[in-house]
Amino acid sequence: MRASSVKKAATLREQVFEVVLTQLKNGAFSPGERITEEGLAKRLDVSRTPIREALGQLTKQGVLHARRGGGYIVPSPSIEQIRNVIAVRALLEPAAARMAAAEYGTAEILQISRAIDAESSAISKTQPQPFAQANESFRRAMFGAISNGALSALIAQFENHLHFIRGVTLNDKVLRREIVDRQIKIRDALKARDGDLAEGLWRSYLRLTEDTLIRALNDMERATPTRTGSRAGAA
Repeated sequence: MRASSVKKAATLREQVFEVVLTQLKNGAFSPGERITEEGLAKRLDVSRTPIREALGQLTKQGVLHARRGGGYIVPSPSIEQIRNVIAVRALLEPAAARMAAAEYGTAEILQISRAIDAESSAISKTQPQPFAQANESFRRAMFGAISNGALSALIAQFENHLHFIRGVTLNDKVLRREIVDRQIKIRDALKARDGDLAEGLWRSYLRLTEDTLIRALNDMERATPTRTGSRAGAA
């Protein structure tokens, strides 16, 4: 058997890391929420050692922040951080959308359509997680198959950014519908191979993203007036 065909089984730490990261992306934990080894061990039904290792790795990557007095905190980005990240995305993603319009065929468009359909099915659901998962699938379908692998990889780096308040924003069912409607227009522009339209629609989509995230952050700040970067008292 060739060594390249051997697949290494994921360690328990790696599995816990992926599970927690996915739950963070899908809004299972709120910004400012405290996460403890004990609570997470009970939640995932595993021992505390792989939990500790996974949480340490997430902290090193900046996904979680260590909390004074023990445990970890799901951080919230500042308005400046949101604007900075969206500004960088605006340099990369519209160009990738134009590229997708020039390159994508039936198979790629079908993947995008399936992600949009999954979002549509999740619009009326109470919890934001199903919509968030489908939304992430849409991003992968949009940018994962472009020919410029370096550009695709750069865009993928932002998958873990700003997910801290994603669940909060996607609780809004009216917003979910608007997202789907805009994505359908983007998908149709790709089908028509209209790069100008696809790029312009994506820029508008990013403006919606920025406005929504900033509004959600402001709402959270108003709801917790004594907050100074983390909600130390959160359970």
